Amino acid sequence: MLSAEVQTRILSLHYGSHWTIRAIARELGIDRKSVRAVLRRRTVELKPTARTRPSILDPFKEQILELLRREPRITHTAVLVRLREQGYLGGISILKDFINAHRRVPEPRRESFLRLEFAPGECAQVDWGEFGDVFRDGTKVHCFAIVLAHSRYMTIEFTKSEKFEDFIRCHENAFRFFGGVPRECWYDNLTSAVTDRLGSLIKFNARFMAYMGHHSILPHACNPARANEKGRVEDLIKFIRMNFWPGREFTDFEDLQRQSILWRNQFANQRVHGSTRRVPRLHFETDEKPALRPLNEAKYDTDEIFSRVVPPDFHILYDTNRYSVPWTLTGMGVTLRVTATDVKIYYGERFIASHVRSFKKFKVFTLDKHLAGLLERKPGGSREGWQIAAVKQIGPRMAEYLDLIRSGQRSLRSELGKLLALSTVYGDAAVHAACEACLQAGVVGVENLELYLRRMNPAETAKLSPEPIAFQNQKLNRVVPTVDLRQYDALLFGSNLTHGAPEDDEDDGKSNDDEN
Repeated sequence: MLSAEVQTRILSLHYGSHWTIRAIARELGIDRKSVRAVLRRRTVELKPTARTRPSILDPFKEQILELLRREPRITHTAVLVRLREQGYLGGISILKDFINAHRRVPEPRRESFLRLEFAPGECAQVDWGEFGDVFRDGTKVHCFAIVLAHSRYMTIEFTKSEKFEDFIRCHENAFRFFGGVPRECWYDNLTSAVTDRLGSLIKFNARFMAYMGHHSILPHACNPARANEKGRVEDLIKFIRMNFWPGREFTDFEDLQRQSILWRNQFANQRVHGSTRRVPRLHFETDEKPALRPLNEAKYDTDEIFSRVVPPDFHILYDTNRYSVPWTLTGMGVTLRVTATDVKIYYGERFIASHVRSFKKFKVFTLDKHLAGLLERKPGGSREGWQIAAVKQIGPRMAEYLDLIRSGQRSLRSELGKLLALSTVYGDAAVHAACEACLQAGVVGVENLELYLRRMNPAETAKLSPEPIAFQNQKLNRVVPTVDLRQYDALLFGSNLTHGAPEDDEDDGKSNDDEN
């Protein structure tokens, strides 16, 4: 194809200077046919004219177009299969080009949304973000994000779990950071918040509703696939991924938490927000903080609490990991209290052991002190058995106590196991003192020993609930006094310890002698 400059010169020489075709061809050094073609169209052609060549697809184009009219989203492979049946011998590449050039996919309908505006203290939006296995230890890192919808004041907290207790614990930390609570909290369909949903019918998690009621917050579940309803927290998650996460290195999880707090305080809440054009911290302190509701003074228990029976290997299973307890508690029921960092184990109200909580999987954690005495007592033993020998070592009167158990109908095996457990929890001296008290009172049985131990070692009392509501009617403010059940213990232990055996027992003894 001749350049635009040559074509222009041909037209100028012929129509302006009246040169002949032969003279122009000789002057420009081109073929006369090329000169004649330019003069025939009398225009300067910038692009070459496409030549239409016959294609192997030509006999099938009408059929392809008909398929596209009926099924606009039909795949290339499906069209190829249909054409093979009609005798098409070509490949799929030319077929793809033709289909892509003629396919008419209807554009998605553009939906309009009403911009949501919130009053100060009205709403907070909450969501999780996942950041993968950051430290290559098999544990994913999650980010809890909450933002106040009016001022865009926010806080984040990285965790190693999205369990319900971690979810509530993050709420508590966020509300303490804000210094108050909003009237509503908006969520998507998190399993920690929403148990079931059918259209507009929503069933919230009962434990979650109990927490919401504790702070007098109204939860709101957004519609599925409607990110615009909680766009503020969605934007916050994107903002974290784009502005906090890239280019950072973390030595450990604690370092990640420290860096996130610094980023939140020094940048995220200090910048000029793109939507409000105001600094979130100043906006919050001026307008929104005074509108927040006060926190409930009663602290909400965010620990995970459950009971387990100690198995024969004296390791308790939690979240695929196994944590040890003293071996003498085998077969006993214990209570686990799991915090964000620790796994604490109690027998009744008595603290037994504590482990650092691990988020790895299928690990075993054993403390050396929980094995103390096992290797010395378990193998060999004496003719009486290692458990009997161990109980007798508690104190001199334990042998007398065991003789009374042997003479009765109680299970010796059960009594021995519970006595060793009580010795671990309260100590040998306390158990021996309880045994002496029971023998002096004329009673036996491990439940009586435990009753005495609990009475002599009461658990620490704490304020677990807020003050009662004061009513205008004074009759409704009367508080029914609680009965101290320990006075019944005094009937069993106190009188016998002070005055010896009860008189009824003495009378019964005399009557038995008379009968004999």
